[in-house]
Amino acid sequence: MVTSLNLRLEHDIMAFMRDYEFMFIVRPDIEVTQKKAEDMAGKLLAKVGGTLTSLTVWGKKALAYPISKATEGTYVLATAVGSVKSGDLEKEIRMGSEILRFMLIAK
Repeated sequence: MVTSLNLRLEHDIMAFMRDYEFMFIVRPDIEVTQKKAEDMAGKLLAKVGGTLTSLTVWGKKALAYPISKATEGTYVLATAVGSVKSGDLEKEIRMGSEILRFMLIAK
């Protein structure tokens, strides 16, 4: 039986679930395959309350300016759903050393 309370609870839960785009640049000395990128992004997003929905590896490209003495990096674009906090994601990324830069955008 569907009640107004059940519908309201379902709506409240869905209100916390947002769509995100997560782009990051991996160091050039790390070989990035589709599977490895999915593992990296999936683990990071799972730690901060998100779920990976799709991922595209754009490949190795030159950077506009050097980042940590690197002049190129592998670009990865992921989409996710969940209630991701960018501050928590930044802490998780800073603990590792594989990602040079990242950007999280709520759609």
